[in-house]
Amino acid sequence: MDHNKYNLRAALLLLSMLLTFTAEAQQKYRVFKFNTGDEYQTDILTTSNAIIQRGKQTITANTISTASKAFSAILANDRGYTFNVKIKKMENDINIMGQKLHYSSVDSKKDTNSTIIKALDFMLDKSIDVQVNKEGIIQSFTDYKAEMATDTLVSFAGLQPEAFEKGTMLSFIASFTYNPNIKKNFTWTDSVEIDKQRLVTKFWVEDITEKTTIVKFSSAITSKLLNTNQNGTYVIDNGTGIIQEKILYSISTGYQMSASGVVYAVSRSTSVSEKTRKVK
Repeated sequence: MDHNKYNLRAALLLLSMLLTFTAEAQQKYRVFKFNTGDEYQTDILTTSNAIIQRGKQTITANTISTASKAFSAILANDRGYTFNVKIKKMENDINIMGQKLHYSSVDSKKDTNSTIIKALDFMLDKSIDVQVNKEGIIQSFTDYKAEMATDTLVSFAGLQPEAFEKGTMLSFIASFTYNPNIKKNFTWTDSVEIDKQRLVTKFWVEDITEKTTIVKFSSAITSKLLNTNQNGTYVIDNGTGIIQEKILYSISTGYQMSASGVVYAVSRSTSVSEKTRKVK
């Protein structure tokens, strides 16, 4: 199994669990109000440290990455909204076995022979149009075939591409509104199986006011080969439903299998900080 793709699906389902809780606690979904031309920018900082061992060979990969992602509303009507999503810029510092590589999307003097730099360049400005209904739930989306941005290269860069799944929330919004019945320390737990692997997540309300809700979570992903523990925080603007800030930290240990069937040991820690704001 491709662990990167699995983590992307798990992240989407975490947001879906928030959505399910909202529907149950508030008896209805939030109806979002966007206008054509609205644009939101998410600034992402990712730090990743990985150790991969195959036999006597040990590979270390440490990365620090920043990226800015744009969500532009290109259509708003009675049925919902269409957002154009793309990475506008990014910068990466990659250290693999002592070999350092720096990438900046604004640098015109890049090493055009570097496979990793080619892959990162390929990811820039690749547009995906996502259709959501009035409740912000994804109905459909276009995609591009990122043959050059392979999972291994993306992993080394510490940057995961935007992932979408029908029936989940768009990643920068949540269906929370202020509800006096929801108090601090309110807790709920959800469990789901993804590709024969179990994701168990505990959520709790860290703080809630009329303006913002802070939700924290702790999740455990178990499989035959790899175990992942993740903690995180969402800061949600109750008035707009925008997730103003996300803080995520995960640790994975165990084994992975390559496409060719080779099994190797892996240990990885990743921290992600995201901040979203309206720019237009």
